Order: sequence, then structure tokens, then C-alpha cells
Amino acid sequence: MRLAEVSSKIDGKLVGKDEKISKFITDSRACKNGDLFFAMKGERLDGHDFIKDVYAKGGFCVSEHPIPFSPYILVKNSKDSLLKLALSKIEPVFKIAITGSNGKTTTKEILSALLEKHGKVLKTEGNLNTDIGISLSILNGPSDPDFCVIEIGAQFPGDVGKISEIFSPDLSIVTSVGSAHSEFIDVPKEKSSIASYTKDAVIYDGDQRLSLENKGIVYKRFVEFEAYDGLKTLLKSGNKRIVLSEIWGEGQIKDLNMALSTLNYMGIKWKVEDLEFIDLPRMKAERIGSYFLVDDTYNASPESLFNSAKAFSRIGRVIWVLAPMKELKKDGIEEMLKGFFEELSPKAVFKVNDDENFYPFGTAYTFEKLFQILEKNDIILVKGSRFYKMEKVVQEIKEGLGKNDRYY
Repeated sequence: MRLAEVSSKIDGKLVGKDEKISKFITDSRACKNGDLFFAMKGERLDGHDFIKDVYAKGGFCVSEHPIPFSPYILVKNSKDSLLKLALSKIEPVFKIAITGSNGKTTTKEILSALLEKHGKVLKTEGNLNTDIGISLSILNGPSDPDFCVIEIGAQFPGDVGKISEIFSPDLSIVTSVGSAHSEFIDVPKEKSSIASYTKDAVIYDGDQRLSLENKGIVYKRFVEFEAYDGLKTLLKSGNKRIVLSEIWGEGQIKDLNMALSTLNYMGIKWKVEDLEFIDLPRMKAERIGSYFLVDDTYNASPESLFNSAKAFSRIGRVIWVLAPMKELKKDGIEEMLKGFFEELSPKAVFKVNDDENFYPFGTAYTFEKLFQILEKNDIILVKGSRFYKMEKVVQEIKEGLGKNDRYY
């Protein structure tokens, strides 16, 4: 895409010569030669203050006022222009929106992988699930897609409805109603709001707390869990067996069935063989010497902890390494966690940065304490909110196990 084309689609004014655009961005720090930066006014920072940096790196700008650099596009509102440009790209495309407390990203990745067998797919990347993040994913994604799969997140009341109204999906999925972000929002009400702006139907799990305006369709269980074989998961669909790489918990199998139900509703046929090539984006397990390390640190909620811990408890002895969970309504959380602990009986629990005793069990983590109790084939499950940078704990454990293996 070129500056003149962008300017025309967002009713802007191009000042200076037309140039080819490499990428669309809203973070000036990420700017590279040929990138188009949308200067926006935020709560704490104003993107217009960083325009000079963008041009120093060879980029261009969309600005709300005249600037002493060229070329640039002059607009009334940079954010509105970004959204308008993104919508212009996907207006004729079949759009599927996914929201829920848990399983959004996994469902998005599974569904996208399966849809790619039937056409070109544009999907939101990583955790870019706000209106701005979704717009950037769309603009930087493949051109002329057949399907657009959008993940919608919510941190504050009204987020899901607002984003759904903007992108107006043809079909939606609500993966689950859980405790994530319950400190700030009425979760069932928030997730239900997607129905108001969905043109056709909403695939969901039958949760009676959701109000989906007679658009709800309960997902079907096309595949069922059979067993684990090492670090592989065996499923069955009718009389056929499916072998999946990695350990899939009940939550991920539910996500798979949500995706298959969506294809079924769309009238798209799928093959059992297609499922065996799907990779999980989360809950990565690897053998390090005599032990297993599970990196499930992307995000955390009580429900996702239970899903991961239950799956690996079926395989062997599990040690939990946990950080607190953020943005949760406190009512009932302690009792829920105690119930998980009693049901799953981990070998040990180590807590990272748990100064407020979020977990009513366990002891403070150090690698030395962890290593002292390790036995051959123990499974170390690391889980916690991104706020606590648990990826650093994973790296410490990985390096420590690599240097210290009493069974070698």
C-alpha cells in the first residue's frame, strides 16, 4: 500500500510525495524505514511528541496537525483513521470474532490453522486484542484474505461490545466465562455483549449465565480425550484415533471442539488428518535431562491453572511454581484454589513474589529449594500472570536443570 491510497481511504490530506509503506505502527520505538506511524493522543503520552524520532528512522506519519516533516498524512483523528483503514480492508471478508475468559488465543490459532486448508486467513497476532491491536494485525496481515479471525479481549467494562460494534463479525465464539478480569467487569454480561453486534450466530458452551439474544448455538464434541502417551495426546473421533503433539488439557480439547463446531456451522468439512498438524500456542512442555519443564506463563487464571495442572497430574508427579494472579474478584478465589490443591495433590508448591499470600499453600521459591526435592521424571509446571515476568523463572529453571542433573 502507498501513502496516497491510505490518504484516500481515510479522507486525509497527503502532504509531500507518495511513498510505499512497509508496515503500519503505533509505537515509534518499533519504527523502521518505510513504516507509517499513526500519532495518537493517549492518557499518558501523545504520539505527536515522537514524530521527529519516526522521521529520523526513515518512517512517515499520520498526524492530527501540520508537522515540519514530509511526507505525512493530515487527519482529524489518528485513531479513527486507523480503524477506518483496517475496516476498509476486511469489509467484504467473512469475519469470525472470539472472546472468553480462557482459550481465546488457542481457539483462534486452531481455527485459523484449519481454515487455511480452505482459503487465505488473516488473524490477529499474539495478544493484539484491543481495537488498536486488531487494526494493526489486519493492516499488517496478508492481502485479499478469505477469512478474518479476530480475538477480542476485555480489561474494562464495555470493551467487548465496543470492539464487536467496530468490526461487526459474521460469526462469534464465546469460549468460556471464568474469573479473569473479574475484579473490574461483570464477566457474563461483558462476554454476552458480543451477540448484539454479531450478524449470525454465537458458538458457546451452553453456560446459562450468558445472554446471547437467541443467537447462541452450543458447541458439539467432535473429538474426545482418550489417553496421554509420553508428551503426546491421544484423542478419538468416532472410530478414528488422533495423535496430537504435546499435552492437551481439557480446556484445549474444548477449544478444538469449539473450532470444529465453527467449521461445521459454516458448512466447511474437515479431516481427522488435519488435526494432527496443529500446534498448541501455549502450555509448552519439554524434557530437560531427567525432568520435564512446562512453560505455561503467558497468562493466568484459576481455571487455566486447573486445566494445566490436571492434565500433567495424569502423567506423573507435578511441582507447581506459581506467581499470583491479577485482576481477580477476591470472593471465593481462596476456596477455589484450596479445592484445586486438594483434588490434584501436587508434590510441592513454590510461590514467586507472593508477598500478599495469594495462595493459601506453598513456600517461597528459589531454584535451590526446587532442586533439592527433584526426582527423576518430575514435572515442573510454571504458571503466573505476565506482570510477574515468569518467563525469567522458566529460564532460570531451564539453565539450572541443564547444569545440575543428579541422575546423569
